[in-house]
Amino acid sequence: MSGSDPLWPRLRDLALDAARAGAAAAMPHFRRPALAVERKDDDSPVTLADRASEAAIAATIAAARPEDGWLGEESGGRPARSPYTWICDPIDGTRNFIRGIPLWAVLVACEHAEHGVVAAAVGLPALDEWYEALRGGGARCNGQRLQVSRSADLAEALFCYESPMWFARHGLEDAFRELCAASALQRGLGDAYGHMLVASGRAELVVEPQLALWDVAATSLVVSEAGGRFTDLAGRPNLRSGNAVVSNGLVHDAALAIIARHRRC
Repeated sequence: MSGSDPLWPRLRDLALDAARAGAAAAMPHFRRPALAVERKDDDSPVTLADRASEAAIAATIAAARPEDGWLGEESGGRPARSPYTWICDPIDGTRNFIRGIPLWAVLVACEHAEHGVVAAAVGLPALDEWYEALRGGGARCNGQRLQVSRSADLAEALFCYESPMWFARHGLEDAFRELCAASALQRGLGDAYGHMLVASGRAELVVEPQLALWDVAATSLVVSEAGGRFTDLAGRPNLRSGNAVVSNGLVHDAALAIIARHRRC
């Protein structure tokens, strides 16, 4: 199968429709006073906006593809009766959302049991940026083809991350310091937004010491179809390792070498 498979473009379009539905459900809550915040078992925040967004995404998918499986950050999983499972993060960057920072995203990916993620959409509603990708068919933002940066020198790279705290929690403080020293610019940004900076050629590297499958299922395809590279910290192309290195491909090995010097396992 390739990106020319007749079903996959329709799945990409459905992913984008679902992301827009999720955004439409979340936006009425953005920058509104008195947004109630709850804490999940892992101490991460969740709001009514997260749940409303996920419900809208799930409804859009179920109406079109009732046989497909489902995995959502807020609602959990449903087994597939087809080869396809949809993976959703209704608001990637809930902490940003709560504080009124526009760097949050709606993530929708469709994974085939054999071929991996084949279609994806990443919406940044507060910025009106809508990314989409098709396995073997490239990646676009608002209809424009994406291409990663051609900068091959880590010393000229923009290195993005979410928070130094995540590096500290995983014993990677020294790796973080070396990555900062080795790169030209450093920015602490939300997960998906940094990945889209890489996909669109505005940054060269993102390192994520901790994340979940729904954080990267969609973004990994956008980055790879834009010409970039996605691996875990050990250099494996694994979405389920709980960590990630995302790059334009040209600085990837240099980043992995720095990480390898400081990883404990």
